[in-house]
Amino acid sequence: MRPSAYVCSAAAAGLILATIATSGHGGGRILPASMASVPGISSGSGNQVQFAHDFLAALHDPQNTCDMNAMLGWEQAEGGGVTNDAANNFLNTTQREPGSWSINSVGVQAYPSYAEGLAANLTAIRNGLYQPVLSALAAGNSAEDVAVAIENSPWGTRSVDANC
Repeated sequence: MRPSAYVCSAAAAGLILATIATSGHGGGRILPASMASVPGISSGSGNQVQFAHDFLAALHDPQNTCDMNAMLGWEQAEGGGVTNDAANNFLNTTQREPGSWSINSVGVQAYPSYAEGLAANLTAIRNGLYQPVLSALAAGNSAEDVAVAIENSPWGTRSVDANC
């Protein structure tokens, strides 16, 4: 990972530091063999910055300031695995996978590993309901456009604070 790939706003940097200090997801993990073929998954360290990086890499999207800020804003709005018990699910998807379990009445899932949570979020975002989100991330030029696309999608996230 290049440090220049993670240029963020001061607010996002504070979120990152707070997350790393409190999330308990900072240790590196070895990926199961089944996840080794997913493009963009490198170390699976399990923090919000790594998730944003791996999510964008797997989508072959820019990992620039705009998209990183959009992802971090989305993760903050959801609070998955940080402000709730959705382990390894930073975007609070309800995508069920073998070994996952519900943490609330809406069906938000927790996953036994970082790699499984990442894969579940990628499955969910690619299910055909989120083309405007995918298009805004692929453009890579407006965190605000990504935030609006997320807020107007069926994902259910509201108040995504992101800019670049």
